[in-house]
Amino acid sequence: PNLLINGSSGIAVGMATNIPPHNLREIINACLALTDDPDCEIYDLMKHVPGPDFPTGGVLVDSREQIVEAYKTGRGSFRIRAKWEKEDLARGGYQIVVTEIPYQVNKATMVERIADLVKEKKIEGIGDLRDESDRDGYRVVIELKREAVPDVVLNQLYRFTPLQSTFGVNSLALNLGRPEQMGLRALLDAFLAFREEVVV
Repeated sequence: PNLLINGSSGIAVGMATNIPPHNLREIINACLALTDDPDCEIYDLMKHVPGPDFPTGGVLVDSREQIVEAYKTGRGSFRIRAKWEKEDLARGGYQIVVTEIPYQVNKATMVERIADLVKEKKIEGIGDLRDESDRDGYRVVIELKREAVPDVVLNQLYRFTPLQSTFGVNSLALNLGRPEQMGLRALLDAFLAFREEVVV
């Protein structure tokens, strides 16, 4: 079911779609669960598919109810935050190290945006900012001033920069040639019906 695994985004004839990518193993397990029990509900399917699987990582901060609603109806939004660690510095103080960023956020643009906000004094408490990323992954270091409170700086970063972003879900797909708003269950049903037709 590549539509769910790879995700999809596009606009045509006045209709738009925006489907997040998912984990292959989780989607296949949900297909198997649906094959074993055709009456299973969205909550049963979400035991296998707890949420999207974004390649850049990040943390989903929405409530379980919001995530279930998006999968039930095919419409909603996911709030994604960067993943970070707090590291102590040898001379005292802290630095925040960002290791994962929200989906579709450009790292260079994000670092530039943070630097601009520090220059404009919209974000206080940042002493140094550098990108130490390499082939092993993301590592954006935000060094804090000694008097800075890490939680306050993080909240400002979430508010003013792409360290927190929203992915709008609109699962519109062609089902038997007709555009249709489809939840997780409908997308899996369509895939299984297609597989059965192919095999027969």
